[in-house]
Amino acid sequence: MLENLVDVLIKKVREEVITDPNMQDIPLAYLATRDIPDSVKHFLNQEVELWIREEEEKFSSSDRFDYDMPEVRMLIDQIFDNLKQNARFDQNKFNQLIERAIKLEMNYLIEPHRTLSQFIFKNSQVVSTIEVYDTLKYFFKYGYYKDAISDYFNAKYMREISQEQFTQLIAQIDENVFQVNMFETTLKTIKSITGFMSEAVGADVQSVEIDVLLHAFKDRNLEKYASLMEELKNKNKEELSLADLESILKEENIDVLKEEVTIPEETAAEEKPIEDETILEEIEDIEEDKPVVEVTEIEVGEISAEELVEEEEEEEEEEEEEEVAAAAPAEEETKSNVAADMADFVASQIRSDKPLEDLNNMIVGRTRKKIIKKLFKRKEDEFLSFVNRVNEQAAWKDASVIIDNEFYERGINPYSKEAIMFSDLIYVRFFPKDRYVGDQAL
Repeated sequence: MLENLVDVLIKKVREEVITDPNMQDIPLAYLATRDIPDSVKHFLNQEVELWIREEEEKFSSSDRFDYDMPEVRMLIDQIFDNLKQNARFDQNKFNQLIERAIKLEMNYLIEPHRTLSQFIFKNSQVVSTIEVYDTLKYFFKYGYYKDAISDYFNAKYMREISQEQFTQLIAQIDENVFQVNMFETTLKTIKSITGFMSEAVGADVQSVEIDVLLHAFKDRNLEKYASLMEELKNKNKEELSLADLESILKEENIDVLKEEVTIPEETAAEEKPIEDETILEEIEDIEEDKPVVEVTEIEVGEISAEELVEEEEEEEEEEEEEEVAAAAPAEEETKSNVAADMADFVASQIRSDKPLEDLNNMIVGRTRKKIIKKLFKRKEDEFLSFVNRVNEQAAWKDASVIIDNEFYERGINPYSKEAIMFSDLIYVRFFPKDRYVGDQAL
């Protein structure tokens, strides 16, 4: 269901944005005028911000000139403002980024704890609270998280936070929220998730997959409800109607249902007692009825010495890799440059109609070594096994599911730079010359 939902949302965004079949580039300024989700707009806007920062670094690396002079800085800022207004995505990159943006939003809706932790700490174990604020701008649901996190930072005068601290913080926020009325708050959360799904497909969603519910409950540490979903899954139940879900989540039935989970029989509306009517349709979702969190009751530990040591080791390791890269021969440097790898491959595909390339020929040099080291813990045989499975796929959609599952099983942060680099290379294998004919992407 979720894969299909992602496809539906991607198609909707494409149809709204790409109004001309011959359209090749999509300007950022044009995207701001289109009726697409704010989360997608923000994601694309932030992508351009990253481009700007990369360009800015070139100005600050000179020993010959002082680019921090106020007069110079003002002109540089004007240049980058103009560049941003004229930034544009080629269609291949646009398609890739909207898929990434929509998946991020879906992951956040279902598993906010895991998604926030991974996305905020994608490249570092310790970040500034300013970085947390900036990252939270990507998300437009569950506003109570933003409020509680901001209140906690202000109350504790925090200037930086570790991943372990953040994990404790987000867990205690939801513990605070759900302990008031776990049953009703859970229904409000489910209503928010199904509301998003209904809006996406243009029709009321009346059932939810068991796997979706299981992940949502586990992520929020709702162990009682998660165990119920495990029971249903073991009985080969794949989805639940919203009415049945509400019925089996009632707190007074939990102990009984742990022993024998059953699904209520369908009952005609006129025969159903008034006291058994569902309340899901009557309550507001958790966006409209936003809970208030008392942050004074929350305490997280100090940043551990292990985290600081790990952070320093990561920085030293990256510096060593950069030094090796600078000293490497030009040919090896070209091979290891991801952008160059991708550009060369795209060019070769455009020149011919040959079958999909073997990923082993696309992922080479230091890029290959880094992926094996960072993502596969130096186990080259496991890397090769994974690559061979992806090589067998003829469609990106199938390959994408394999990637998502592999990252999840290995505990790989999908938002880390190595994971994104790896995903990008695989994406290019399937879309070397992404273009539109009618409403079909080729």
